[in-house]
Amino acid sequence: MAVFLLLGPEEGEKTEFIKKEKDKVRALYPDFEDYVFFGGDEDGGGISSALSQSSLFSSYRFVVLKHFENVKKTDETFAALDDFGSNPQDDCTLIVASTETSSVNLPKSLSTLAGKENTIIFWEMFDNEKRRWIREFSSKEGYRITEDAIDEILSTVDNNTQEMKNLVGSITNFLKIQKTENNTITLETIEAYSVRTKGENGYSLFRAIGEGNLEKALLSVESILLNDQRDFIPALSVLATSFRRLEACIVMRDERKSEKEIFDSVTFVSPYPTRPGAKRNVGVGGREKDLYRKAMRIYTLEDTRRIISLIGRYDTVIKSASTDLLKLYGEKLIYTIIVDKGRETPLSLDPPILEKNYFKR
Repeated sequence: MAVFLLLGPEEGEKTEFIKKEKDKVRALYPDFEDYVFFGGDEDGGGISSALSQSSLFSSYRFVVLKHFENVKKTDETFAALDDFGSNPQDDCTLIVASTETSSVNLPKSLSTLAGKENTIIFWEMFDNEKRRWIREFSSKEGYRITEDAIDEILSTVDNNTQEMKNLVGSITNFLKIQKTENNTITLETIEAYSVRTKGENGYSLFRAIGEGNLEKALLSVESILLNDQRDFIPALSVLATSFRRLEACIVMRDERKSEKEIFDSVTFVSPYPTRPGAKRNVGVGGREKDLYRKAMRIYTLEDTRRIISLIGRYDTVIKSASTDLLKLYGEKLIYTIIVDKGRETPLSLDPPILEKNYFKR
């Protein structure tokens, strides 16, 4: 039995930690059962059952809860974690991940059970560490990378290794498809990649969703998938980052801060190439202000947090999905965000979930 609390903003290192712990469990218990849950789900019965009931078909359970920051103290999920902290079971490893940097909001029984040794804070990397990480990852993919190219990557991703990995991986895939003999990623390489994907990408997808335009968003997903299916994962990363910024805007609005304060302080990543040496953009730009104003009218704080959790779930599913199912999952995700504001309903394949009459509503 083991309990780990993974805290902080660095998602990539949390993912690696979870993978290593799962590999340890797999080596000891090849028949183990693997569960992944996400904070903010309206029904916490799934994690309650996974934590409280030993399996009839396996000798061990590996349970992961992501985005605990979306769990309320009144949720069934919180009660399930509290019960497990008070009555742990020997045939289970539990990992709880949160973007918060303190365990104060977690059930006290669970924090006590994990102890200081198993409560780990994954801080955002320092700038020199991010640069080294990008160089090393590029090298593993078979490419060198210039300093101005690193500047550009750092200006267009959120500050965690998961998003850096998604973007650099997408760029190296682009180079491999081009079958170029040049094995150096330069600013020109990234500009060429941007030109190739500028028609539809994560930024244009967020614009359609932020405007509440279902038809436009579905066409954006279709265009991304037709262009290169491998671009859909980076697009989801951009989408998640954009909704986290929207969340920050709504929080500050609810704190009665002025619009100028809100738009000046929220970190905004431009989808367009910047010149070498350009600093990370802070604040929402002129033409993006209307988009964020509209999005703040369409989506509540609760909606936004539910959607962030939803994107995390779909990211996990889509990474392992077959080619035939990618379009279906993408359309279901967009429909759930725009129409249901992140509230999931059972997936039905008959009749088709996205018929044209939805656009007439």
